[in-house]
Formats: sequence, C-alpha cells, structure tokens
Amino acid sequence: MKRWLIILLAAGFCIAAMLRWRELKDFGSQIFYEYGEADAPDGELFDRMAEAERSQGNPLPDMAAWTVEENVEVENRSLGRVQKADRMLVWGDRELAVKRGLAAGNYGYPSDPRACVISRGLAMELFGSYAVVGMEVRCQGTDYLVRGVTQDDRRMVIVPASGSSDRFPYVLLDYGADRGAKSGADQLLYRYDAGSARYRVDGEICLSVAGFFAFLPVWAALGRSLFEYFVREKRLLHRLAAVSAAAVAAAACIRILGAEETRFPPDLIPSRWSDFSFWGQRWREIAPALRFAGENGRVLWMTLLRERTTAGILCGTAGGLTVICNRSDGGIVRKTLLTLRDKMSKVGGRSKSG
Repeated sequence: MKRWLIILLAAGFCIAAMLRWRELKDFGSQIFYEYGEADAPDGELFDRMAEAERSQGNPLPDMAAWTVEENVEVENRSLGRVQKADRMLVWGDRELAVKRGLAAGNYGYPSDPRACVISRGLAMELFGSYAVVGMEVRCQGTDYLVRGVTQDDRRMVIVPASGSSDRFPYVLLDYGADRGAKSGADQLLYRYDAGSARYRVDGEICLSVAGFFAFLPVWAALGRSLFEYFVREKRLLHRLAAVSAAAVAAAACIRILGAEETRFPPDLIPSRWSDFSFWGQRWREIAPALRFAGENGRVLWMTLLRERTTAGILCGTAGGLTVICNRSDGGIVRKTLLTLRDKMSKVGGRSKSG
C-alpha cells in the first residue's frame, strides 16, 4: 500500500510539473528586452521599423512595446468617480503586452486610438460591475471607450500609444511557429538604432529547463530501476535488454518534448567542441537577465515566466526525489523487468528439458 501511495505522489508531482511546462509553451517563441527609462526607444522608431519592413515585404514578428506609469487618475465622468490606477501605455499588440485573460470584451483594434482595456479591479471601483464594455473613462485628459476587462484584481488601465515621442522601456517580440527566426531579433532592433538593451530574456531557455524537470521523475524512475536491476541481474543479455528498454523510454520522452516544440536554444550550443570559453561567456551574458528576473516585479511577462518556471522545477524535483528516496520494496519498472526475466528463464528451462 505504501508503495502505491508513493507512486501516486510522484505521479502527482510529475503531472503538476508537466502542467507548468505546458503553460510556458507560448513563452518559447518570445524574446523580451528591457532598456531602462533613459535609453528606451520611442514610438517613432517602431513606426519607422514597421513601415520599412512592410515596404520591403519582410514579415515582422508580433510586437509589443510598453511603459507603466503608476498612480494615474482614471475617471468615470458619468458617476463622478475617480480612482488611482497604473496606466499601461502600449505600442503594438496589447494582448501580447498585457498577458492576462479577459473577463469580458476584447483588446480592441490596434489602430483604434480610443480603445482601452481596464482591469476587473478598476471596473468594480469605477462602475461597481464587470459589464462595462462600451462605457467611457477619462485618463490623462483623454476619453477612452472600454473594449475589454482583464481578469486582474489590481487597478490598471491599458491604453494605446498616442504619440511618436512616447518612450517604451519594455519590448516583446513573438515569432510564433517560426522560432528559428528569433536569431535575427537583435539585428532587427539594431538596424533601426534601438540601442542596446540592459537585459535580454529568451523564453525558450525557461521552457527547455521546465521541460527537462517535468520528466525528471521519469528519468529518476528509469535510473533507479536500471541500477537495482543490474545489481540483481548478472546475465549480459538481460542487462542489454533492460538498457534498450530504458533507451526507448527516454527517447519517447525526448520525442514528446520535441513534439511540443521544446528544444535546447541553438545559441547555447558551441559551434566547436574545443571552445572551452563558450560556457563561461554565455553565463556572463545570461546572469544579468536572471538577476533582472528576480528583481523586477512590475513586468507581468517576467513575473509569469519566473513563477511558472520555478513551480515546474520544484514540482519536477520533488517528484524525482520522491522516486529516488523511496525505500519501499521494489518499483513498477524494476519489478516488471524482473518478472520478464523470470518468465524468460522458465521458457528457457522448459525448452532445455523438452
């Protein structure tokens, strides 16, 4: 009974880790840049980039650039209510920048300068209801029509960029299914003098790490079962059969990762095996982004990436430790191998006696 409880516990951790890994799937095609307030590119740069790339027939990734201003007054003029809220000014795809599901409505057309989205918390404060699509709010002297309500209890209003002089310290590029094109993201921004970002975070790294840890209980079960089987089984043929079965199972796990578009980022693979300084250099480049991931709490994209990756790692690690530290007699994989061995031995004995 104890053995089955431990198996169920390990399976629960494994399923939880896989769910967190699946939640990171969209992040794998995205690259996030943080420029800082002083060096942030402006709306004119992004307008020029979009126009030039379209005129040349080059496909642009889905893009969003935004800035957040805290404690801005938002007014419901019909009821005379005013509330302080965070104002998120977005150039490009508002849905990509906000990263929140909608409780009502939609994000509005990108070309609509009067469309805004408010959070559920702000809707309750200003209107006393979530059913506010089509209502009007005023922010920074401009009247906006509410097109959608996000599932967020914080007070926030999301409005489109209104001028080319607005500066955006946060930039997100999403390449969708064409993940191989991500290697040109830095060159794309450099061509239009976007400057050098302080931090660059590739979501594919976290997706790959979470994918590995999602299958950590499986790796642990295979490793432990093989070790125990090898201790008890001395026949070379049976050992080779066990190794082959484990290799097939491991290949199936890797195939599942590949089918879900999870891969090891190519820019983390050295071009020459003798390039011993490669990993040290890559670590120096990645370390600031990891530090930024821990420090910056205002960027929802970064917060979600950090939380889901951490949850996936913890669940996968817990599942793996549950398998490794299990002291109960036997395991499903090992007992299956031993049972097959016994059956093969009996068949071999009968054939010799016959």
